[in-house]
Amino acid sequence: MAVGRDDAALLPMLLTLARRITARHDLDDVLAETFRCLRPLVKFGGGSIQLVDEEGWIQMAAADPAAPDHVMAHRVPLGGSVAGRVILTEHPIYLPDLEDDERPRSRTAVSSGVRSYFAVPLIADGQAIGILQVDSPTPSAWTDAQRLVFASVAPVVAAAIQNARAHARAASARIQARSADRKLAEARALATTIRACLEAGDPEALDRQLQRLEGLLGEVADVRHLDLRLAEARVAVG
Repeated sequence: MAVGRDDAALLPMLLTLARRITARHDLDDVLAETFRCLRPLVKFGGGSIQLVDEEGWIQMAAADPAAPDHVMAHRVPLGGSVAGRVILTEHPIYLPDLEDDERPRSRTAVSSGVRSYFAVPLIADGQAIGILQVDSPTPSAWTDAQRLVFASVAPVVAAAIQNARAHARAASARIQARSADRKLAEARALATTIRACLEAGDPEALDRQLQRLEGLLGEVADVRHLDLRLAEARVAVG
């Protein structure tokens, strides 16, 4: 349904969207569910979620309809795009008709055939982590109320993205911690073997076992660090 046709039904739909998106703990699931929930709320031609990576570049994280692999892999600097301007200013940008917009960056920022463009920042932990963007082949495609729907959804999406990332960090830390525990167990077993080599007076066997022990100890040198990361990840997940 479109906003304005039955405003009384909008709030329950937004609450359902929040419940469904925040119930996902995998990032890809969060992004896919976002567009599944948005489609019934407001009409748009195409949409995307673009996120800032660890190096400060913007990369496509999800697109609806699905985008080609080379589009998904493409990265752009913050300072050279409309998306970057949304992230840097932390303010939405609405271009009601790209054919009437004199800014060359605006006309080249989206696919051909697009007339309307709207992007809102995804803000979490006090900063913009990306954008939620929609476009349409129709000029002036959305009313103020319809753009407000996108803006109201953005904080939910941003929070769900950060939650999914926290779950991924926690899962990674648990895997690494289990690996470290296994290696420590191996090191303890080697210590027993080394004692046996000493008692037997076998220098060659002792040297081999010491080399194995040295390699294992190097691999588990960060065990305490891994434990701390796991604890931090658990706190982040809540």
